[in-house]
Amino acid sequence: MMPEQINNRLLLFMLFIFAAVAIFFSVENFKLLEREKLEQQRIENIKTKIDNAAILAKAVAVYDISHNKKIYGKNDDVVMPIASLAKILTVAVALNNYPKDAVISIPSEAINQSGDFGLLAEERWKVGDLAKLTLLTSANDGIYTLATGADFLEKVNTKAHKIGAQNAVFLNSTGLDIDLEHAGAFVSASDINTIAMYATKLYPEIFEATRTPELNLQSESGFVHNFKNTNVIVNKIPNLIFSKTGFTELAGGNLVIIFKNQRGEEIAVTILGSTFEGRFEDMEKIVNMLYSL
Repeated sequence: MMPEQINNRLLLFMLFIFAAVAIFFSVENFKLLEREKLEQQRIENIKTKIDNAAILAKAVAVYDISHNKKIYGKNDDVVMPIASLAKILTVAVALNNYPKDAVISIPSEAINQSGDFGLLAEERWKVGDLAKLTLLTSANDGIYTLATGADFLEKVNTKAHKIGAQNAVFLNSTGLDIDLEHAGAFVSASDINTIAMYATKLYPEIFEATRTPELNLQSESGFVHNFKNTNVIVNKIPNLIFSKTGFTELAGGNLVIIFKNQRGEEIAVTILGSTFEGRFEDMEKIVNMLYSL
């Protein structure tokens, strides 16, 4: 075979390879565009359904953790009072201050905090168990005990800003209203999702305790307590990973959850400014829409 014929065949072979590669990438690019188109249609469908639902909450934020993208938002960047949702970050920051197996006592001043959660003065608790019951029942005496140090709130605000909640303001560790006109903590709905994702990733064994309706825990002092979840719809949320409630007169009804939809995707949902009962009704509607879409 002449050199010229060999070169021509080699050239044709190379052209064939280039054409095959171009076709392959063209097909793959078409498939990618189709997938993106279908995903965008799915998100638009979700937005339409939530917009048309009778949601009482003033702010809603939905975030797809698995794909790191926002799905839905209504006033989701507006900073609002968050009530006891504040305890998500204050508990996470408090846990950073203790060794894993630390045991601490409930000070008598803690018992004077708003609400009776069954804890006893000088009762000794493992820090992890105290954190679980604090999140589950929104125990103000629990967070009072955990949140030690004169610079604690400074640490909480610094952490909030560091993880991306730039406009968050924590004036106390509980999120309770300071008075009739001033709330204890202000965060946007989208930033609550950010905080919830941070906390559950950092301490999954603590924060995932909030997916149960109740917990029976024994203190190191030997007393057994039964703690009820303030989220009364935990059994109605499929594949629940985390939840936290909040309510004050200024904040209204708040609720944040992380769950998995039927596609196995982790979804964070925060609602702010609903009513005491409306927060649960709002969340049920949103979860039912998100689960199968």
